[in-house]
Amino acid sequence: MTTIERQRPKEQVGSDAFRNEYADVPIQVIVDDVASYLGEYRFNLPKYRYSFRFKDGKLRDPHRTEPMEDLAQRAIERKIAERKSSLRERAEKQGFMNLDSQLRYAREGDAVIWASPPGPKSEGYGDYGFVYFGKVEDENIKMTAIRVENPSIEKFRKAVYMLTGEKIDYEFAEDFLDSPRVVHKDMKEGYVDAILKRVFDFEPNEKEQEKFRQIIKKMFPLIYDFARNRLRKREDLYALENYVLELKRDYYISDREAPSNLQDLGVIYRNEPPKAAGSCGSTESNNIFNSVFSLNSLDKYGSRSFECPSCGKTNIRPKDKLISNCQHCGKDVAC
Repeated sequence: MTTIERQRPKEQVGSDAFRNEYADVPIQVIVDDVASYLGEYRFNLPKYRYSFRFKDGKLRDPHRTEPMEDLAQRAIERKIAERKSSLRERAEKQGFMNLDSQLRYAREGDAVIWASPPGPKSEGYGDYGFVYFGKVEDENIKMTAIRVENPSIEKFRKAVYMLTGEKIDYEFAEDFLDSPRVVHKDMKEGYVDAILKRVFDFEPNEKEQEKFRQIIKKMFPLIYDFARNRLRKREDLYALENYVLELKRDYYISDREAPSNLQDLGVIYRNEPPKAAGSCGSTESNNIFNSVFSLNSLDKYGSRSFECPSCGKTNIRPKDKLISNCQHCGKDVAC
C-alpha cells in the first residue's frame, strides 16, 4: 500500500463507474458528471447530451481550461497506478488527439462520429456501447451520446460505414476509440437515429428522456449539495443513486417535494445500491483508489511522498502526476 492510499480517508470512495476524484474544478463539472452517471448507470438513458469547447487547437471541457487530451492522460496514469489495463484510456487519448487535428479544418455544421464498443465484461463493462454524434457550432462541439444495446464489432463497422462512407476493418474496441471522424456535411440527428435503428438494438424514447430531465431537475439541490461538499462520502453517492432509482420506479413520487439537502434523505437511502456494469466499468468499488479530495492534500493526488517498490527508498513525486522515475534507482513507478 502506498503513502497516498494510507492518507486518504476511507469513507471517500469512488468506483470505476464514478471516479470521485476532483481537485479544484468548478462545481458545475461535478454536477454534470453526477447527472451523466445517474443517466447511464441508474436510468439506462438512450441519449445524453453534453458539449466540448474547441479552443487554441484543443478540445476542452466547457467548464474548465484543461484539454481533454490531458484529462485522458491522467486517466491512463490512474489505471497504471491501480495495476490495471490502460488500453481503452490510451485509445481515448489518441482519439482526442485525432479529433483535435481534424477540427482545425472543420466548418460550421460539420458532424462528428465517434464509436465506442463496450470493453470486456471481466473488467465490469456492460452489454452496451455508444455512438457519439456531434455538431460543430463555432467553438462549441454539441455532442449526443447514443446508447446501443448488445452490439457487435461487425455492427459498429457497418454503422461507421453508413454514417461516414468510410469502409473500415477494425477488429477491436480500441480501434474505434482512437479513430473518431469529422464528416464534412450537415448531418441531422434524425438521420443518425434512423441508421442506428437499422444496425443496432436502438429506439429513441423521448418520454423516458423527459422523465429523466424532470427527475434530475427535481434532484438538483441534492446533486448540488453533493458537488459542493469537499468531503463527499460514498454513502452520499449511494443516497443519490437510491433516490433516483425510487423516482424511476414510481414516477408519481416525484410530485412530492424533494429534500433540499442530502442529510434530509433517510438512512435507508444510504445502503449500497445494486451493482451495475457500464461504459466506464462497474460501480463496484473494491480495490479502487479513494477520493483525492482532501483538505490536507498537497495537490490533486494527495501526499507527494512515496516509497519505490523496487529499491524501497523514499521519493517525492512531481506535482499532479501519478507516474514518476525513482530518484534513486531510476525505474518507472506508479506512485
